[in-house]
Amino acid sequence: MMEPVTAPVGKSTAREYGEAIIEIAHLHKSFGENHVLNDFNLTVRRGENVVVLGKSGCGKSVLIKCIVGLLKYEEGSLKVFGKEINQLKQKELDEMRARIGFVFQSSALYDSMTVRENLEFSLRRHGKGKSKQEILQLVEEMLENVGLANAINLMPSELSGGMRKRIGLARSLILKPELMLYDEPTTGLDPITAEEISNLMLAMQQKYNTSSIIISHDMHCARLTANRLAVMIDGINYAEGTFEELSKITDPKVHAFFKNDKL
Repeated sequence: MMEPVTAPVGKSTAREYGEAIIEIAHLHKSFGENHVLNDFNLTVRRGENVVVLGKSGCGKSVLIKCIVGLLKYEEGSLKVFGKEINQLKQKELDEMRARIGFVFQSSALYDSMTVRENLEFSLRRHGKGKSKQEILQLVEEMLENVGLANAINLMPSELSGGMRKRIGLARSLILKPELMLYDEPTTGLDPITAEEISNLMLAMQQKYNTSSIIISHDMHCARLTANRLAVMIDGINYAEGTFEELSKITDPKVHAFFKNDKL
């Protein structure tokens, strides 16, 4: 089996963050003979942004689907908020998912609903008896956070790609989740809009102290948002550290991700 690379300990040391939110140990997930996760290990702590880097099709999205219980893993341990995901009953899984925000690559907005209705949907489902006025205040707060207060009555078809990403982020944050999962948040965006989204993700982390896993192969997004990076190669966490630490590693498998990055 491929041996992981260890970066020197730097400013990303876990002592700077809170307790472990996600603990993944020796995780295996296969589809027939295709071993996608092959002894994968990772810990994410409260208040920390961890970017999982990897080539397209390497298993990054499979990892976050395992984290939220959409896929079952065959071996190893995957704990979220201290609970083993494969052991949770459906009600427990639903309760855990209410503590997690998920930003899809496509934004996944409901096309038949206005921006306001898209944001209200989660609150009406999980808002625990909030009044109409409280719901409206939260919707307005989240839209203000992402700079789209004036878009409240627009339909998704009236939004640009960058605006849809922002609304998707606002909808995910409206329940004040403890953990955010981003699946390729800057894919398909022009460089300026991609940087705006990356900076917005960082601002929301700082405002709400959320923990995040950001699935990406966008090195600019990784450099802007990551407190720590994990490089996924052949189903393992092959190298881990800050952007600066990993950029200095000469191992060709790691260096390939950084050689074209413009600092």
